[in-house]
Amino acid sequence: MTPIYLGLTLFFVAHLSSVLPPMRQQIVGRIGVNAWRGVHSLLSLAGLVLVGMNWAQAPATAVFAPSPLAWMLAPWTNTLALILFVAGGFNFPGYLRARLHHPMVIGVLIWSLTHLFANGGLRETVLFGCFAAYSAFALIVAVVFRKRATVTPALGADLKAAAIGLIAAGAVMHGHVWLFGVPALMPH
Repeated sequence: MTPIYLGLTLFFVAHLSSVLPPMRQQIVGRIGVNAWRGVHSLLSLAGLVLVGMNWAQAPATAVFAPSPLAWMLAPWTNTLALILFVAGGFNFPGYLRARLHHPMVIGVLIWSLTHLFANGGLRETVLFGCFAAYSAFALIVAVVFRKRATVTPALGADLKAAAIGLIAAGAVMHGHVWLFGVPALMPH
């Protein structure tokens, strides 16, 4: 699993530098904002590629029994997670962003916790546990540094986020086996 660990390290080191304002300011001050964005993007992409390319070779060691409740709730929680991800990731100035301030991070937290409990293997626990821990840390940092969204909310932005999130959720659920090798819905 070493390549997966390396991939996760690259991905989360890049993301930690963006979450911690003092670290980000220091890096941007040294190399410039465009160079920082490029390095951040390359490290993130390299990390995801390493995880993806080495996933099938990682041992599927069981750590705990998957939760049937998590499997049952997964279609609903992951749809909500994708809507929140879209609302924050695409910077839609809706009520979701105005009220939650960090809907993308909350969406990733919901997605990762659902997947963490719905699985039970070592590689899944490492992957989704890392995303859950990072998301929780990012939310705590946002509160500590008082990072809040300042938007004038528009219902149309939330409707766009919901539409895109619903379409993405449908596509991911129907293509989950093809994309990730496992069904998105609980096997009967």
